[in-house]
Amino acid sequence: MSATTTSSILTLTKTIIGSGMLAIPFAFKQDGVFTGITLTMLSFISTCLGLYFFILVSDFIGTVKKSKNEQASFDSMCKFAYGLKEYKKYSLLFNLPMFLQCFGVCLSYLVLIGDIFHNLIPRFENYVYVLLSTIIIVPLCFLPKLDNLKYSSMVGLCFICYISLFIILQIFIDSSLPIWNKDTVEYGINWFKISSVKGCLSSFSILVFAFTASMNILPIYNELRDKSLPNVRKVIITSVGFSCVLFISLGMIGYLSFGQYTDIHGNILLNYNNKFVTNACLSFIILVSFPLMFYPLRLSFSSIIDWIIAFKNGGSLEEVEPLVENSDQTEIISESRFKNTTAVQLLVIYSISLLVKDFTLVLALAGGVAATSVSFIMPGFIALKVFTLDEYNVEIKRYTNKLSLILFTSKILIIFGFLVMILSVYATLTK
Repeated sequence: MSATTTSSILTLTKTIIGSGMLAIPFAFKQDGVFTGITLTMLSFISTCLGLYFFILVSDFIGTVKKSKNEQASFDSMCKFAYGLKEYKKYSLLFNLPMFLQCFGVCLSYLVLIGDIFHNLIPRFENYVYVLLSTIIIVPLCFLPKLDNLKYSSMVGLCFICYISLFIILQIFIDSSLPIWNKDTVEYGINWFKISSVKGCLSSFSILVFAFTASMNILPIYNELRDKSLPNVRKVIITSVGFSCVLFISLGMIGYLSFGQYTDIHGNILLNYNNKFVTNACLSFIILVSFPLMFYPLRLSFSSIIDWIIAFKNGGSLEEVEPLVENSDQTEIISESRFKNTTAVQLLVIYSISLLVKDFTLVLALAGGVAATSVSFIMPGFIALKVFTLDEYNVEIKRYTNKLSLILFTSKILIIFGFLVMILSVYATLTK
């Protein structure tokens, strides 16, 4: 527990903000300005609720067990909700979506790195740049704490600020943009009208996924010095709120710069003439984002290993490699497994990234199912399950006087998650 509030805000903000922000102007083109802002705000609220429910459940478990310093994890919440006997049946349901989401994003990062560097310096093939990325990515992935990545996150945020300022300033200094040539170029802006229902559904998934941060909220919480709920709320609201303001600003300015009748790319930087410096910055952002996504990937993979071992043992957890119980340590897996799983997963991800060229449909479907499960359905379901446990009825009433609100909100979040999942999968399959 060594992370300050500021470093935790930086880490969570960098987890949220990545290359996905460059697709926001495309989403605003599909939605129109009013609907785009509304859906972004809806994503902001639902993301905050999902993150806070994870923390609320973890804090309640710590209160009941009278051990505030115990490591919070999806496993610990699953064990508390269902008990050790039922743990083996349900832990895979919690960890598999997390694994698929993080694995898919890490894989896409490597493919994107190859594409970007090849476009910047076409002297070598994509795979050369993917292999060269190991110089930065591999050492960062072997760091044991998320807080160790605060400096790379800080530099990454500086590059994000540069790209954001670039997009914002171009509307004032680039006279070739369609917004300044309305007489010769078809322009048009939809302030309230959406382009199409299917386009709006597809863009909504972009906005929802842009806010995804559930995979790192528990590790961030574990490393916080001040784990009080008011302080954690500050971390969540500040990080997600800043991301929301940035997304709305970039979405509106990017859309207004090119208008309704311009082909706005999923990467808005491709619409500008001067792309070298901004794409170089984007490359670095992806390089430092990979370790942030790899951290929860390693934890979820370790939990899946525990589930497999327990399943082979007939449900017994005795032979499963024990979690680290020392509250002064930040890793919740043993040192040997930490190193082995890191090496194996990096080898697998890099190998697949060198072979796979087009996996957009699989990635979109995995993201549509996994991201919504992790961000909305899982936190809502866990909160609903834990705060309705009969054996802790007295403790629950002592812990909160807003039980009805928690239960109602968790149900809404579950319904919202399933709707987003269904709509995003539908939009992907019917493109």
